[in-house]
Amino acid sequence: MAEEKKDIKSALVSLVVILTLVGAYFLIDFNEVSQSLKGEAKFITQDSNCDLHKTPCSIKIQDGTSFELEVVQKDIPLMKPLNFKIKSDNPNLENLSLNIYATNMFMGEFNLPLKNLGDGNYEATGTLPTCPVGNMQWNADIRVEKLSETIGARFQFTTDI
Repeated sequence: MAEEKKDIKSALVSLVVILTLVGAYFLIDFNEVSQSLKGEAKFITQDSNCDLHKTPCSIKIQDGTSFELEVVQKDIPLMKPLNFKIKSDNPNLENLSLNIYATNMFMGEFNLPLKNLGDGNYEATGTLPTCPVGNMQWNADIRVEKLSETIGARFQFTTDI
């Protein structure tokens, strides 16, 4: 009899542990936990004299990696496909992303997948939405995910109506 109670108690403890693990798997966003442990992303912003409407802009981030961003369509039109070309002195970057968002009004966030073209060349294509307010200010963040932190380059530009 005592051994049966011990078996039942052991089975209940095992069941509680399994249910807790399964519940944690479905209820906890482990990516969010990982990001919170890394802290806030740290960005280096381009020189304010650089204008993506005229020329590519360059930034060297905290780990010494340099990025050059060029928007192929210099007028940066809205509601038309835009081609973002990135050059880096590091040809084998992984976990690299381009996130574009407006800063003076919420227009959504656009996480554009970057294609590694080789030799430090990367490319992304996306379309920015139009807004009747006009003169939208945008950030284009290149994020580099490291194990302990997120660092990157922040390029800024404006668009008309």
